[in-house]
Amino acid sequence: MPQGDMTMKGLLSAAAASLLLSAMPAAVSGAADSTPQNTVIVYTIENGEASVQNCRETPGVLVIPDSIEGCPVTSIADDAFSGNTEISSCVIPDSVKTIGERAFSACPALSSVTIGSGASKIGDYSFTACPKLSKIEVSKKNSSYSSIDGSLYKNGSTLTVYAGGSAAAVSSTAKTIDTAAFFGRSDITSLSLPDSVTTIGDYAFSGCLSLKSVHIPDSVTKLGKGSFMSCSALVSVSLGISLKAVPDSCFHSCTSLKNVSFPDNLISLGNEAFYSCAGISRTYIPKSVSSIGTEAIGRRYDARNGSSENISGFVIKGENGSAAQKYAEMYGIAFETGKELLGDVNGDGMIDAVDASGVLAEYALLSSKGKGTFTEAQKKAADWNSDGMVDSVDASCILAKYAELSL
Repeated sequence: MPQGDMTMKGLLSAAAASLLLSAMPAAVSGAADSTPQNTVIVYTIENGEASVQNCRETPGVLVIPDSIEGCPVTSIADDAFSGNTEISSCVIPDSVKTIGERAFSACPALSSVTIGSGASKIGDYSFTACPKLSKIEVSKKNSSYSSIDGSLYKNGSTLTVYAGGSAAAVSSTAKTIDTAAFFGRSDITSLSLPDSVTTIGDYAFSGCLSLKSVHIPDSVTKLGKGSFMSCSALVSVSLGISLKAVPDSCFHSCTSLKNVSFPDNLISLGNEAFYSCAGISRTYIPKSVSSIGTEAIGRRYDARNGSSENISGFVIKGENGSAAQKYAEMYGIAFETGKELLGDVNGDGMIDAVDASGVLAEYALLSSKGKGTFTEAQKKAADWNSDGMVDSVDASCILAKYAELSL
C-alpha cells in the first residue's frame, strides 16, 4: 500500500466493503446488509488514511466503511454526495473525523443520518437543503457533537443542522444558530426560538420558502448576513430590542413580507437588508438608526429593465434630519415625519381591522403562554388605553377608531 506523500485513488465495490465492514459495530454492520452489492465507493488514500470522494450506483441506504485497503476512513470529501437523489439514509462510522463542506447538501431523499464518535469537524452546508431530513443520531461517545431532539448540535449549545418536521423548535440549551443550520428547508412553516439564543449565523434560515412569521427574541444580539434571505412566504417579522443591526441581505427577496417593526435602539440597516420586499408599503425607521446601506429598503429589481427601482407607493416615516430622511431623499422615496400612529400595530401607516386582529392574537398568546411576540414599539402602538397591557379592550378601541375613520 502506498505510503508517504503518495495518493492512491480507487473504487471499492460493496462486495469488498462488506468484508471490511465486518469489524464495525453490530448496528453499522446490520445497516451494511441493506447496501446493494453493485454499489461502488470512490476514494483516495493519502498518508495511510482513506477519504470517501463519491459513490457510484448509490443505494438508498449508504454505509460508509470504516477502512479501505487496510487504511482507516477518516474523512468524507467536500461535495462528496451533494445533489444525490437516491440516498435515503447514511451511516458514518467512528473512524470518520471530518465531514466536508456541502458533503450531503441538496439530497432530497435523505431522511436520517447516523454519525459516529470520531467526527470532530463538520463543514458548513454539510446537510443543507435536505427537506426530508428528520433525524440525526450521534454516538454518545462523540465529544464534539450531539443529537438533541433529533437535530445536530455542537458542544450542546450551537445548533449546527436542523432535522425535524415543519414546526421547527430549537432547544432551550442553544445559544447559537449556526451558519445555514436551516438553509433550504422549504417545508418549515413555523419557528420557535428560545430566549437562550443570542446569535443567528449567516444564511441560517435562507430558503425556508414556507416560513410565514418570525419572532426574534430580545436575547438575540446578532443576525448573520442573508439569515432570512428568500423566505418568500414570510409575512411578518418581529425584531428583538437587543438587536443593533440588520445585516446585509438579511431579508432580501422576502417578497410576501408586509409587517416589520424596528426596535427603538436599532443602529443600522445593511446593504439590501430588505431588498425586493415589495409587500412592505411603508415603515417607520427610528432616529436611532444612523446608518442605512445601499438599497436597504423600498427598492426592488425590475426584470423588464434589468435594473433596480423604487417599490411603487412605498413610504418611509421618520424624523427630520435622520438617516431615514437622507436615505429617502437619495432614492426619491416618499418621506413623512412623525412616529407611528397609536393603534397602527403593523406599521403600515393605517389603523384598521388588521391591527385589531394582531392585538387579539397577541392577547391570546399572552393569556395562554404568558409571553407574546410584539416588539416594544408594537406594544406602545397596541396599548390604546395606556394601561400597560395589550388586551381585548385595546382591540375593541382600535376597531372603533377604524370604523370612525371609515365613515
